[in-house]
Amino acid sequence: MPVMDEFKEERESLKHGTFKQKFTYFLDYYKWYVIVAVLILGFAGSLIYQTLTRKERAIFVALLNVYELEPAAEYPNRFAEYIGLDPDEYDFYFDASMHMDSSDLTAYDETTVATTQKLMVYIAAQEIDILVASESTTNSYAYNETFYDLSALLSEEQFEKYEPYFYYMDQAVADARNEAQDAGEEYVNVPDYPSPRNPEAMENPIPVGIYLDAAEGLTENYLFMDETVILTVPANTQHTENARAFIDFIFQ
Repeated sequence: MPVMDEFKEERESLKHGTFKQKFTYFLDYYKWYVIVAVLILGFAGSLIYQTLTRKERAIFVALLNVYELEPAAEYPNRFAEYIGLDPDEYDFYFDASMHMDSSDLTAYDETTVATTQKLMVYIAAQEIDILVASESTTNSYAYNETFYDLSALLSEEQFEKYEPYFYYMDQAVADARNEAQDAGEEYVNVPDYPSPRNPEAMENPIPVGIYLDAAEGLTENYLFMDETVILTVPANTQHTENARAFIDFIFQ
């Protein structure tokens, strides 16, 4: 018997069949179509929900090698209040989960490698607006020209206020390292990182960080495992205004 005739006979017999027979027939012929349709609708619904409920990010602060103290739970909300934004409408990310061996950035322990990879991805994706890290970590990223020149970021008043705490990198050293890398040479003939607190000894000093020696707003909320920590602003931040406000916030 031709397939189409057989199919018609089955359909005709089902008109008088029991509910169980009809349901079994439905499962045999249509269950995968239904499953696929449900999955598509579920995915579409989830995507629409996330799009409609997603909040705009106000700031992403990454703090390396720190532990949150009890007051830290409310610290993002206090910053939200400081800049006049509703945390129900904006996201305030304070990530204190990243840890690494600041004494040896070439270390291959699992935690250091994971943090290094995570940090690189975040910065490349323009996620991080503020980075707080040790001097050695800051050196590594600063001489890859990762951070904002604070003379271009800060207001004149802020620049004058925070200048005593500036971390400087020497652009001449960064250029020499880039030239050596482009030529496939080792860094043996490239000067070591100069003292970040001594711009007078540099050929082309650029302020790209702020030492947090006097930032009591942070030290009251976070326990820093590194003796010296520096605040920097990635050059690709999308929230320069909030980054500037955060600097004022932690020094108030």
